[in-house]
Amino acid sequence: MARIDPGGDFKFVPGQYATLGIEKDGKRIERPYSIVSPPAEQEIEFFFELVPEGALTPLLYKLQSGDELLMRKVPKGRFLLEMHTGRSNHLLVSTVTGVAPFVSYVRTLHKAWKQGNFDGSHKLYLLNGANRPWEFGYRHELLRFAQEIPWFTCVPALSRPWEHGDGTGEMGRADDVLRKYADQWGLDAGNTIAYLCGLRK
Repeated sequence: MARIDPGGDFKFVPGQYATLGIEKDGKRIERPYSIVSPPAEQEIEFFFELVPEGALTPLLYKLQSGDELLMRKVPKGRFLLEMHTGRSNHLLVSTVTGVAPFVSYVRTLHKAWKQGNFDGSHKLYLLNGANRPWEFGYRHELLRFAQEIPWFTCVPALSRPWEHGDGTGEMGRADDVLRKYADQWGLDAGNTIAYLCGLRK
């Protein structure tokens, strides 16, 4: 995780991404990253996974507090929470860093709910998959939200529980666990919109 000061106004909608970059050897290396933070915060939060052979993440991991990097001034993307379709259930399925936009959804709606600007009529069901426990970047925060918020449910699913599994949460690949919970939650194409984000390995 990293928090970045955009150096000015950066207006975005939960679900959008920002393009970050670093100059190296006279070339600009850029990649898009989903935004984790809600729009009301000054700093922009991101969830990076180190890809050792990647073009940008090894450079990002070397940055220290106070270092500068490039960020395009305009957010992009249409991976937004659809609240006006007549379907009030939202099934969020993610793996590892794919949880980033969903955290932004939940943080934003939680604040609106606390302020009386969201009535909780839309329900969010998050299935967050990972191979190993340390890949759950926001597990504890999301589970706290799930305990507090009546309109939010979170299920972590670990696909390799034999590697440092702690015995909590579901065990299995996200797509396999999904079948169980979609039925349990009563989700179908008539009442639910599904959102998928993350790398399927």
